[in-house]
Amino acid sequence: MLFTIYGITHAQTTITGRVTDKENNEPLPFVNITSNTTGTITDENGNYSIEISTETKTLQFSFLGYKTETISTENKTIINVSLTEDAAALNEVVITALGIKRNTKALGYSVQAIKSKNLTEVKTVNFLDNLQGKLAGVMVTQGATGVGSTSKITIRGEASFSNNNPLFVVDGTPINNETVFNFTNQAAAGFQEIDFGNGAMEVNPDDIESVTVLKGANAAALYGTRAANGVIVIKTKDGNKQKGFRVSLNTSVTLDSAFKLPEFQNTYGQGQSGQFEFVDGLGGGTSDNLTYSWGGPKLDAGILIPQFDSPVQLPDGSFVRGGDTSLYSGFPITATPFNSNPDNLKDFYKTGVTTTNNISISNGFDNGSYRLSFTDLRSESIIPGVNLDRQTVATKLNFKPSDKTEINSSFSYVNSSSDNRPSNGYGSENVNYSLVAWGGPRSLNIDNLKNYWQPGLEGVQQYAFNYAFFDNPYFILYENKNAFQRDRIFGNIAIKQKLTNHLSVSLRTGMDYSSETRQLIRNFSSNRFQNGAYAEHDVTYREVNTDFLINYNNEFGDFSFDFSAGGNRLNQTASTKQSQTVNLAQPGIFSLNNAASPIEVFQFKSEKRINSLYSIAKLGYKNYLYLDVTGRNDWSSALATPFSVDGTSFFYPSVSTSFILSNVVKLPHAISFAKIRASLAQVGNDTNPYQTSGTFVSQTTFNGEPTFSDQNFIPNANLKPEQTTSFEIGTDLRFFKDRLSFDFTYYNADTKDQIISLPIATSSGYNEQVVNGGTVNSKGVEIVLGITPIKTKNFTWNSTFNFATNKSTVKDLPQNDGRLTLAFSRIYDSANQTVWFQVEEGGRLGDFYGTGVFQK
Repeated sequence: MLFTIYGITHAQTTITGRVTDKENNEPLPFVNITSNTTGTITDENGNYSIEISTETKTLQFSFLGYKTETISTENKTIINVSLTEDAAALNEVVITALGIKRNTKALGYSVQAIKSKNLTEVKTVNFLDNLQGKLAGVMVTQGATGVGSTSKITIRGEASFSNNNPLFVVDGTPINNETVFNFTNQAAAGFQEIDFGNGAMEVNPDDIESVTVLKGANAAALYGTRAANGVIVIKTKDGNKQKGFRVSLNTSVTLDSAFKLPEFQNTYGQGQSGQFEFVDGLGGGTSDNLTYSWGGPKLDAGILIPQFDSPVQLPDGSFVRGGDTSLYSGFPITATPFNSNPDNLKDFYKTGVTTTNNISISNGFDNGSYRLSFTDLRSESIIPGVNLDRQTVATKLNFKPSDKTEINSSFSYVNSSSDNRPSNGYGSENVNYSLVAWGGPRSLNIDNLKNYWQPGLEGVQQYAFNYAFFDNPYFILYENKNAFQRDRIFGNIAIKQKLTNHLSVSLRTGMDYSSETRQLIRNFSSNRFQNGAYAEHDVTYREVNTDFLINYNNEFGDFSFDFSAGGNRLNQTASTKQSQTVNLAQPGIFSLNNAASPIEVFQFKSEKRINSLYSIAKLGYKNYLYLDVTGRNDWSSALATPFSVDGTSFFYPSVSTSFILSNVVKLPHAISFAKIRASLAQVGNDTNPYQTSGTFVSQTTFNGEPTFSDQNFIPNANLKPEQTTSFEIGTDLRFFKDRLSFDFTYYNADTKDQIISLPIATSSGYNEQVVNGGTVNSKGVEIVLGITPIKTKNFTWNSTFNFATNKSTVKDLPQNDGRLTLAFSRIYDSANQTVWFQVEEGGRLGDFYGTGVFQK
């Protein structure tokens, strides 16, 4: 047998050469050189050698910060290449305060930006969660109730005793990021707190082009009383930059599961002193009304014990469960094996599924562009019965009717709804109260709770393992619902008119409006509401910002000069009304018309206005030295009284400078860019309305008549906003033509005149007094390291490493003992085991103090 093997081998040739900078003829190290089959990089002297097939026609030379060159290889063995700097790549532009675009090299303070792809590669319901770990000094804490809950974001730690939330700005217009909770009562007969989500979560990540973080007072100074905690600046996507019609469609599916569960002991079952027997779940048996998940007999020891899910045989031969006590008490409960169910909490949670579909159309033409998108998000939580639906319509229009006129508009309409939002806090309305806080009986088979009505009493009496303190978790989720529907629209329209080649004026008005309806349903036999309860909660928010800006820019020899002056009027209105009844006449009818007791109404409305004037002067010298000076004056109605508007005016200045060392001094070739920067700024943190004068608060009705009382705090007619003075220095170094970057920032800020509700003796008729007092010092370091190991025409590998440390220290307090309690929580309802969120002079903001000792 004869085998013939044919092989085809292409001839190889070696090409060598050198790659240099076209401007100064210096060698370029680590330049990528690729063919269609192989690749290499230049050495530290810019030299290279590559073997290619004779079939290869071209080589591609690419390097970050330079324009890519493609060179023919025909009849060549030596190819020397000079690369030209790509000015667009070197001059990164970011969105800063007031929506002003700035080149990063001219900034004297720290900003950090991320692009859309970093927010949409792995989508989250709340886009803030995708910022975690991607920005130095930015901390994101996800909400405790899963999908649709509030994510808290802080920049450079906490420096205020009250408000540490940054300002959110979308396309130049501030939007609301507050979380409006329901009216609560942690007492036995009251609704627990419910998290309906924060405002920023409704910004659709599919519509975001970039997110820029203005860190701290120095970068955000032009926002005055709203700038103390930094600013999150969001730019939405424009229309197609290329001419022509384009349609984009994307779909994503995300699966969620419980990441880490508490560790429980599974040796002993519920009970006390080694004893347990279920009779009625109210104490009729042995320890069957206790909350302890352990203390009873040993599990998995072959012991037979009557339990809530043990069978009960009726005289007619049928069976019910041990916990079906309302109609079948007194019948003996058959003892069953007292065994452990170590995975009962794991079995309770399910796999969450979030599906997002987005379609957008865009077009670009000679004098403008437009973009229209629709996004449908549907999310099912890992908690059974909890969901969130959100539909978003976004529009963006850019239009230039002439060379001197530009019109821009950006609007988003969002409809959010949920059939159920889980309750927060310590109490029976929270499903984790029994399953996590108290551990849940380790013998509990969670599947045996899914049929949560007692037979013959459907809609009237739930079935549970303990009727003294706990509700059936499935009963909570499917019968005690917290539903909501929210409509929201935010956006702006702006016009910019160029008066001369150097002078322009712009006018912008923006709005954020939301209207929300909530329904709180509590069925009969709920632990807190034995006869059920029902509440309707209406929340409305409106903020209108109108601003103007006059800009002049010119160059005078080696100097560049840019001056802007403008003003803003903020009008803010918020109202909330909760009407409720805590006793229903008939089960299953959830309406205020079904109230068996007087309807209670809790209502609050606030209005606030801030008038502002501001200016910014920017001076540059020979593209290496820059100086910015800003000033803003705010007049806040929240600081006025019915008798005086004195003391409502506050001025906030800032100065920053940057020096580009690499444009002046000849540095080693490896250093492609070197900048040092410094800034000093002063900003404020405003207060809520009605802290300077007394108001009346609605109370429960008396004989059907509404009642009002004085507020529980003493107002302060001389109240001032908190004031932050911040100093910042830093450096920006880039190596090997931006292949490696290093950004370092040190900041030191003092926040004084903290707005504090100071406890006072109740014999005064009040609980608290609003005062200014206390100083917090925040200082820290931020480091951002960027690496681009590979960059070719079709593939780029970028890595960013963030490091930050912050320390917030309390320097002084208004109380003589140097101690102030901001919040506290008692553990196990025991007065001698308490944890306080407390600030002390010399201590750190965020410290907890406790009298109890707990260990794993």
